[in-house]
Amino acid sequence: MAIARSLPTRNADSSAVVTPSRTGPYLESYGIPFGAGNWAFADEGSYYVCNNATLATGIAGHAAPVVADTDTKPLLGLFNGTVYNLIPDFLFLEVTAAGTNGTIQYTTIYLDNKGSTARTSGGTQITTFASTKTTGGVPSTTGLELYFGAVVQAMTSSVKVGQQIVREVIPVVQDTVTMKFGGPNAGEHSALTTAGTATNHCVQYFAPICVAPGGNLNISQIRPSQSAAASYQFSFGFWLR
Repeated sequence: MAIARSLPTRNADSSAVVTPSRTGPYLESYGIPFGAGNWAFADEGSYYVCNNATLATGIAGHAAPVVADTDTKPLLGLFNGTVYNLIPDFLFLEVTAAGTNGTIQYTTIYLDNKGSTARTSGGTQITTFASTKTTGGVPSTTGLELYFGAVVQAMTSSVKVGQQIVREVIPVVQDTVTMKFGGPNAGEHSALTTAGTATNHCVQYFAPICVAPGGNLNISQIRPSQSAAASYQFSFGFWLR
């Protein structure tokens, strides 16, 4: 019996008419899962993570990101120039420098189908995308562009797909925000009140997102009345299909 675990060559939609042996009412195939969550993507080599280069050394964001900047001044700006769909799984942020003022903070998320990169300037380019599979079956990340920090984007047809409050007070060093895409639709928002001055660990759930080839992703941290940049270390997980 043949064993086929490696990824085959990616085909465009409708390039082959093949009916699986077991199907649902819309001809989707049935299979046997071999793990919970995203283990299947790790097994086939489609799951990736990236981080800032140096542990505990953050990257500075925008000095004063206000409400009008939600779709133009992201903290994380991504252009999917690969031939695959990019599915974000999570984004983890840790405050390494809190900045000043900015007594309320929001996360906003936008998609744009511009067809080319929306970034015009700013940010630190992240070039290391690590597959969580040690060998074999790894899709190419050629064409994937990710910038983190004080990124400036010029969106052409942006669509807001998420907005949530993070904090009602000025953040403190070692605050964390964990954003989960397509996860549970309810759960613990924060381990501590978001209005307190102790270290806060915020969990946010957002809709599942797909950044198609040629698409842009914008994830911002908006703090009206902020007057100095906050810095963050981050970890971003996604898969390519």
